[in-house]
Amino acid sequence: MEFHPIIVAAAFGVMIAGAISDYRQRKITNRFNLAAAGAGLLLQTAFNGLPGLAAGVSGLVVGLSLMFLPFAAGMIGGGDVKFSAAVGTYLGWKVLVVGLFAGVILGGVTAAGSLLKSGRFVTAMKSLFADLVCLSSGVRPTTLKTTQAVETVPYGVLLAMGMAGALTATLLRWVP
Repeated sequence: MEFHPIIVAAAFGVMIAGAISDYRQRKITNRFNLAAAGAGLLLQTAFNGLPGLAAGVSGLVVGLSLMFLPFAAGMIGGGDVKFSAAVGTYLGWKVLVVGLFAGVILGGVTAAGSLLKSGRFVTAMKSLFADLVCLSSGVRPTTLKTTQAVETVPYGVLLAMGMAGALTATLLRWVP
């Protein structure tokens, strides 16, 4: 898929705006995500025709699908899911998957560093294991984000960094 310069600029703009919103307010609003997704689909269609619309829709669907399970488990917020889907309309599903993978890695490293610094790493790993057992048996986990003084990370910032890195790597032809 070829990326038109206007689509690239808009994608970076959406990622930056979403990251700033999540950092400052710990929230990426539905209004922002809906407008970004609509603009992404419109731009894809305007510059790439029906193949662009298909790429945008596939990015939206994959973004929603991949991020739904972490949301259902209470690991991320709904704004992060919709933000991933909105950015997917600009990137298409292939670049989005690489970007989300990078964002998840960044998130894991950041969370582990925060937990180590606070001395809560072992407790958090025990809770995570208990939550994974619950998920595997079809029971909604209860330990994530329920303990006192849980420090959350603005995950949208890390997702935006991963997605921006994937787009940059694609434009530089570092990844196919």
